[in-house]
Amino acid sequence: MRTAINLFTLRDIDEPLPRVLERVADAGYDGVEFLHRLPEADTETVVQTLAERELAVPGAHLGPFTPLSGLPDELEATIDTYDAVDCATLSVSVGEEQLDSRAGIQETASQLESLADRAGEHDIDVLYHNHHWEFRSLDGSTPFDLLFDALDDRIGLELDVGWVAAGGDDPVERIHRHADKLSILHVKDVDTAEKKSVEVGEGDVDLAACIDAARAEGVEWFIYEHDEPAKPVDSLRTGAELLERFR
Repeated sequence: MRTAINLFTLRDIDEPLPRVLERVADAGYDGVEFLHRLPEADTETVVQTLAERELAVPGAHLGPFTPLSGLPDELEATIDTYDAVDCATLSVSVGEEQLDSRAGIQETASQLESLADRAGEHDIDVLYHNHHWEFRSLDGSTPFDLLFDALDDRIGLELDVGWVAAGGDDPVERIHRHADKLSILHVKDVDTAEKKSVEVGEGDVDLAACIDAARAEGVEWFIYEHDEPAKPVDSLRTGAELLERFR
């Protein structure tokens, strides 16, 4: 079990990125997942900080993109950016409007597979990151199930358990059902009624059950995320303390 934090959680810390990375290491995480700031930072200093503090980069979250078809034009530059920090996994999410019909879902699946083909030429894996809207009812199923029925093995899964719960689905069941595709787990607590990210222990997600299930399925990376922390530095520590209990 390895732990990381999605840097979206820390976006409001007004410090240079290397200092934020030092805070992550001091809190006890094994790595960071990028979502912002890296393209604007001094890459050489970031690389040096990651090495000195022994932080890995299990992935970078690139979404949501609407339309997804616009992303491949940026793919080469994106890969170059994250290659510098030894990141070989990119996670993509899409907008709700791209999943509002079977035809839209099929088109999204085709775009994702085309993206994965291009990324694969650079030995980059592509994962799909869910939000809550994938789990609403659609034609006797859900957009999530229809999408993954249409996708082949080119696309893996970064499951966000908080958004699964907010969508009215069971994250533990989803972990077991999709274990063959699941390589990264987003550990997030949410108020399911409000569909709002909250601090660990203040929401409705049984994070202990989710973590236990993912560990049983051999998931390696557990990434803490809080979309709207009132005190990002405190949330950084809260997430680390939660994950540390399961090592």
